[in-house]
Amino acid sequence: MKRKSLILLLPVLILMQLVMGCRPVDEQAISFADQAAEKYLIALNDQDYSAYKEDMDAGMLEAVTEEEFIKFSSYLKENAGEYIPDSKKYSGYTTKNENILVIYRAGYTLEKEGVVVTTVISKSSEGTYKISGSWFDSPKLREAEYK
Repeated sequence: MKRKSLILLLPVLILMQLVMGCRPVDEQAISFADQAAEKYLIALNDQDYSAYKEDMDAGMLEAVTEEEFIKFSSYLKENAGEYIPDSKKYSGYTTKNENILVIYRAGYTLEKEGVVVTTVISKSSEGTYKISGSWFDSPKLREAEYK
């Protein structure tokens, strides 16, 4: 009897942990992430650093110089193909400290299942949202070495 109760209780405990770790965010944050992600995905296709950096915070601009941006854009195109504009689908979000991680599955021409794009946003000192990180994941990207 105790074992059966424990088995039934375990999913409830896991669900509570997930819910408590995901504080609600306002729709403005998700809307910003959606528009900014679309803009920077297209900028990566076009190798347009000016468009890419518009919504980035200072830390991202320091980490991703124009040279690094071109290098990553080339790597992405060679391994996953080009982003298919307006193909990204919202998968969800999670929060970590003051950051909001928004997750999408985006269509790419060489990646049958798409690419998981995680966009990290945070509020700047002026109160506006900025992108403070991003990750790309897919089977082909995992196979290829980023140099």
